[in-house]
Amino acid sequence: MREWLDDFWSRTRAVQIVEGGEDGGPLRDRAIVTELMDAVTVEAARELTTTGRFTGDICRCHGGPTIVLRDRAGDVLARAGLHGHDSVSWERSRFRNDLVVADPATLRLFLAGHGVPNQLTSFLGPLADLLHLHEGRPQFRPAGKRGKRYLTERRVPDVLHPVLVAASGQQCGELSDTQVDGIRRRLTAAMPYPTARAAILLSWLGRLPIPAEALWGEGVLVRQLLADLSPHDVATAAAETRTGHVATGVINLIMHSGDDGTLTTAVGPTLRHLFPPTPVADTVR
Repeated sequence: MREWLDDFWSRTRAVQIVEGGEDGGPLRDRAIVTELMDAVTVEAARELTTTGRFTGDICRCHGGPTIVLRDRAGDVLARAGLHGHDSVSWERSRFRNDLVVADPATLRLFLAGHGVPNQLTSFLGPLADLLHLHEGRPQFRPAGKRGKRYLTERRVPDVLHPVLVAASGQQCGELSDTQVDGIRRRLTAAMPYPTARAAILLSWLGRLPIPAEALWGEGVLVRQLLADLSPHDVATAAAETRTGHVATGVINLIMHSGDDGTLTTAVGPTLRHLFPPTPVADTVR
């Protein structure tokens, strides 16, 4: 299979990323998300999608998006589906042999940098594993004295404890606009500098258990508080506070608010540090 990959890549002049996975229908009917044509970028795509370890098995999901290699005449040479966070499946129906890539973090950031959407969301699972954020019981922080220690563990600013302790995590996701505005004013009075406030909020968001609390409980409140800050301040906080929890907060925020590339650029170095490539000696190229 290595020889096959080398042969087809040697004839590749353009790399397209198209919508859909194994069930996406004919390639000619799919929308092109991005197209890579210069030699340096094509070579980078080759390195990132062919260096790694073959598993001898396949992922059972349909995957997506799909990488398409085209020759000088524009004809299709080969295709591969992206699966999960770290796998590429070249001509799956033929080889049935997924490749776990050596540097999934750089691959996902590379694709995001070229306009492929939803690439950073694939980091949520690996970050949850790394930071032990998978939820247990209770799913949501309880209200009252039983829940106070959760606020401390999540590094919630002390000034908000008297307000939040009266509500459960689930109730925090259902607060009225008036209640959220009151919390925002209290926090701003205690932390007037927006970049510092953004860093605290991202860290808080990134400490919430996944998925319930982070997506539907306190996470709703924290994202509302972040919405009041400028994208520049949030990106600056993400770039300057290089921790796993802040990175997780950024991913959570991007999942719900989107990103024009600013947050991806800001959090990229942190993600590369947290998820370094597998040593070359442990991979097959």
